[in-house]
Amino acid sequence: MARKSPRRLVWIALAAAALAAAALAAAAPGAFRLLLWRWEQNPVLRGRLLAERSGCLMCHRPYAGTEIPNPGSRWGTVPAFQGGNPMMYGAETRQAIEEYVRHGAPRAWLDDPEVRRRLAGQHLRMPAYEGTLSGAEIADVVAFVAALEGVEPAGGEAAAAGRALARRHGCLSCHGPEGSGGRPNPGSLGGFVPGFLGRNFDDLVRDEAEFREWVREGSLARLGDKALVRWFWRRQQIAMPAYRGDLSEEEVGQLWAWVQEVRAATPP
Repeated sequence: MARKSPRRLVWIALAAAALAAAALAAAAPGAFRLLLWRWEQNPVLRGRLLAERSGCLMCHRPYAGTEIPNPGSRWGTVPAFQGGNPMMYGAETRQAIEEYVRHGAPRAWLDDPEVRRRLAGQHLRMPAYEGTLSGAEIADVVAFVAALEGVEPAGGEAAAAGRALARRHGCLSCHGPEGSGGRPNPGSLGGFVPGFLGRNFDDLVRDEAEFREWVREGSLARLGDKALVRWFWRRQQIAMPAYRGDLSEEEVGQLWAWVQEVRAATPP
């Protein structure tokens, strides 16, 4: 059998190395985006994704925002998140929300025969997710619902003022409930709008001064100096607006206080 010449072996090795390098180059953007997505994770974002996969939003965030009729229930509809009937019929604590998710109703209701009969007469009944979702997953769903409804919010008066500002100026529409992030943003570096709770925030905002610069200018000079970052900023569909002239320095400070309190209460 003829032996391959050393020169031919070198060319084969170079070709194999080139193919491997091309494969790595093709996979690198996807791997990098996956890493950024993993760094973005936090209980509220995980809870939103679980709520979507588990069917919660089909009933509690219905099409066109109109509450679903539910004949036989005392309210006549399924309560929608963020408006309409009192969320989950008055669940004002995280413990109450957990009982709804875990058991389908508060334990006090389930212990009352008359209430059980009333629930049995409803056309639509809240399912019990205990056994379907793990304890950690239920905790994430509770974190998401509590963030949506403002149940037991983190922080004091300064944080409450910042949270109200964020809602009034539409910040949460892009950055997610309580700044949980993960909203799609085609063309951006990670493919999503980053929030305040995940590990990506540590790279984007090193201190209060950088946070203020982001809010005032809609960008950050430290990152804008990098050609790759500028390239992605030009390509992304959703860009951070500049609030210079719309928010006072005191209001930006309130936003910062809110972000700090929420981050402390919701570790990534």
